[in-house]
Amino acid sequence: MRPIVILQHEPDDPPGLVAVALDELGVRFEVRRLDQGDALPAYPEEASGVIVMGGSMHVHQGDAHPFLDAEKRYLRTLLRHSAPIWGICLGAQLLTVAAGGAVYERKTPEIGWTEISKTLDDPLFRGVGSPFVAFEWHLYSCKLPPFGQLVAERADGLQAFRAGGRAWGIQFHPEVDGGMIEHWIEDEKKDLEHRFPGLAERLRAETPERLAANEAFCRRLTRNFLLTSGLLPADK
Repeated sequence: MRPIVILQHEPDDPPGLVAVALDELGVRFEVRRLDQGDALPAYPEEASGVIVMGGSMHVHQGDAHPFLDAEKRYLRTLLRHSAPIWGICLGAQLLTVAAGGAVYERKTPEIGWTEISKTLDDPLFRGVGSPFVAFEWHLYSCKLPPFGQLVAERADGLQAFRAGGRAWGIQFHPEVDGGMIEHWIEDEKKDLEHRFPGLAERLRAETPERLAANEAFCRRLTRNFLLTSGLLPADK
């Protein structure tokens, strides 16, 4: 089997726990840094599927980040071929646009550990209870693309969707570990203190209590993505 290719957009959002889960499952993968000029992998010659990571840039910022426009065209091609795609945060937004949907700037960013409810028992969330808790950090949200299926939501918007037989987008970040969250807090410390007084301290207090459950959650989502996409034997 060709490797899973992880598309990374910046150093601050690496594959993290997703890479850990892939290693544990014995699945080959490689990371391509689009921000550093790495090429998008040919499908199916070079990749059996793609996982699209997040990033601080926004889906509409193609002028500042030209790789975003190429990535949207690439994801459209993958959708036409029913290729396995898992988009995380920015990755979900790119998948939304590629599938004909829209992305909008939120009035209030979603940041922190939040409770999310499933809307149907999609295979990506097999074995995940409802509601579940996941880590969020995003300023933009997705609207459901045409022919997409809503999979999970909060009161103010979509959180997960299926854009085809083997394509999913999620707004939250299962890949984060404690080091990543602390880096994001420190990197945005001034803005957090200005806009959300006390949030940084609350995140630092809550995160250690959430990490073990989040590791198991990321492992389950990663395995479910691979199983449902036909990239992992059922006995793994």
